[in-house]
Amino acid sequence: MCTIGVVFNGNQINTFKQCDLIPVTTFNEPEVRSGYNGVTSYIAMTRQGSDGIWAGSNSSGVAFVAADSYTTTAANYSTTSAQVEALFAAYEKSISSYSSATEAAASLIEFYKTMGTGTPFPAPDISLISGWKDAKKTQPISIFIEYMPNPYNQESVRVIQRTDGFFASTNNFRLQPDSVNYPANHSTYLRLRRAETILESNPTINGIKTLLSDQYYGPTELSICRETDYIGAEFHTQATSIFSASADGSATCEYQINGNPRTNPLTSFNGS
Repeated sequence: MCTIGVVFNGNQINTFKQCDLIPVTTFNEPEVRSGYNGVTSYIAMTRQGSDGIWAGSNSSGVAFVAADSYTTTAANYSTTSAQVEALFAAYEKSISSYSSATEAAASLIEFYKTMGTGTPFPAPDISLISGWKDAKKTQPISIFIEYMPNPYNQESVRVIQRTDGFFASTNNFRLQPDSVNYPANHSTYLRLRRAETILESNPTINGIKTLLSDQYYGPTELSICRETDYIGAEFHTQATSIFSASADGSATCEYQINGNPRTNPLTSFNGS
């Protein structure tokens, strides 16, 4: 489970992710990698056991974050390790190879639908890409993507675009069918409501930092900043990232890894 989102603050775009997992996972320090197709470089946030990224941003101001989606039909979906690695590679391609959010989102959507081979990705997913609509950087934009394998002849990809204000998501679909319901996983609904409440009153990067450290429901799975006494059995926060980009080309990353932002302060990284 994760909490992701974006805040537009003037001509600055702030994209964030709180990464929550059950197994204790070792996260790596941010790494600067060379880009392609007009992207000079990008910040890759990685964890041990996977070659791909869990979050990142590039020198053109395009940022990527994602969250697992939980559905009432979760038992119907399974992925191989190769398919998961292909997904993480598609995540990375969205920032390594595209200088606009529109192109980056189109690339990821194409992967969901075809995986490059004509076969749709076999499991639901939620992702968010923010940046500028085109290379001229005249319009900031965030593109929120919900992907659902298509068993009902419905649209497999549904999108929400925002150009101002803020947007937050946890793990429940807004647009797709079969979203997990409140009794089955009320944490995702409580965290979303709390995130939106905080950003509504403070839609700035400081509001994001307040959100990421929030334990309104205590040091439990129910809060955005999640802790547990049952390590290995319950979700707990293990990494955090905030990517800030301006139209003038400046970009920064603030992050913490292998802990949570209440007890493990954010560190600045200006590698991109």
